[in-house]
Amino acid sequence: MYSLSVPGERTGPRLPLEFGLLGPLVAHSEDGALDLGPPKRRVLLLRLLLERGHAIPLESLCDDLWTSRPPRGAVSSVHAHISRLRDALEPERPRRGKTSVLVREPMGYALRVPAEAQDAVRFERALGRARRLLGEGRVGPARQEIDNALALWRGAALADAVDHPFAAQEIIRLEEARLLGRELRVTILVREGNLEEAMLSAEELTAGHPLREVTWELLMHALYLSGRPAEALQRYAKLRALLSEELGMDPGPRLRRLQTAILRQDDSWLHALGPPVPPAPPGA
Repeated sequence: MYSLSVPGERTGPRLPLEFGLLGPLVAHSEDGALDLGPPKRRVLLLRLLLERGHAIPLESLCDDLWTSRPPRGAVSSVHAHISRLRDALEPERPRRGKTSVLVREPMGYALRVPAEAQDAVRFERALGRARRLLGEGRVGPARQEIDNALALWRGAALADAVDHPFAAQEIIRLEEARLLGRELRVTILVREGNLEEAMLSAEELTAGHPLREVTWELLMHALYLSGRPAEALQRYAKLRALLSEELGMDPGPRLRRLQTAILRQDDSWLHALGPPVPPAPPGA
């Protein structure tokens, strides 16, 4: 069966249906890729997936699919899209036969698939495993876990629904989890002594998120441990100027302690502090 992840990274059984939300929406069955149809149908499927098995009233689906006032034929359009999605998700189901995936309930429509059928769920669980492995000192397995997790991303989260308000909060949450995963990977690289790659990754993170202190702390750690303390202090000065100009504030206490340790060349304190481990995202 086709897997949405990189070959060899799956730790559990593959599922009859799998959905990729970490990029443009994709779906696969045991027979390969599914044709999800036009954009509105893809948005409908995303809306159902985000509800994780809970029923959504038909009126709410109409409101969510049309960000302005739903047109007069919205209900009929949703019914047609539901029918086509059922055909795609359960092609072997007899015509007018009972469906077990996209079901109608008293409260509305619900998509009955396991949570782990979504790559977003698998990503966050893998991120949690990587954190736990690192906390146990198992740096190699942690590196493999985080690399596999980040490989699930194919583009922007929920790319098909980026202009729909119902997806806004989940997009923010998933993109934050992705950033935490990238930061965790840099921490792991530093812990395993892969300092050159850690510096390159941290530089990329600071360029994309110039006011995020944890990324600068990671970069300073990697630079100092690479024998480049002057450059680490230059990065601190750059961040301090950015924070002062943009937010009217100084770096936080962790970064100030790190700067002091570098100035004093206090290796024992620096190694005891270590690079930061980003907090786990909610639900990971």
